[in-house]
Amino acid sequence: MFEMVREIPVAVAGLPEGVVRPTGERYRHSEIRGVGNTFRVVNAVQSMYDAGDIGDDELAAADRWYREYVFASLGVVETPSSDGRVRERGDIHTWMMGRGQCSARITQIRDMLGLCAHVRLEMLLAREMSFSVMARHLYPALSEGRARMKVSAQCALLLEQLAHAYEVLSKKKNSKNLVNDKLPLDI
Repeated sequence: MFEMVREIPVAVAGLPEGVVRPTGERYRHSEIRGVGNTFRVVNAVQSMYDAGDIGDDELAAADRWYREYVFASLGVVETPSSDGRVRERGDIHTWMMGRGQCSARITQIRDMLGLCAHVRLEMLLAREMSFSVMARHLYPALSEGRARMKVSAQCALLLEQLAHAYEVLSKKKNSKNLVNDKLPLDI
């Protein structure tokens, strides 16, 4: 039975080692850009980064929010492939505690930035909507070009605020740890 399942090395499939191309269906539904041996879907965040509207901090914050949102809502973690040395420790209880912490952070960020910002983050990052589609939903009465420009500017500002929100949350966490470390031992 196990002989029926075979691994075919990438080099045998006619591609250079380590290069796996997107499927035909993915090419039909998304704009794909190849950079070296890596293929990436071009989305609104990537186009803002390429245009210089956002920087590395905003890009990292967007990626972090997306990963936390997916883990909190679906329980799925996207991790880079392991080299065999890194292992997840714990059981279902620690896994669910981590999921709860991600959900709490998403809620904190929603409370910090507001519900409208959260809706835009979901549209931009979770649903990967283009600026044109977001504009049709948010500003149906405006012309497409004007609405798209408004949405693009709002998303750039929102990602800047998101990066700042993560920085504030990190400082709060670190200051809480410092307060606990500064307590005198002879109380």
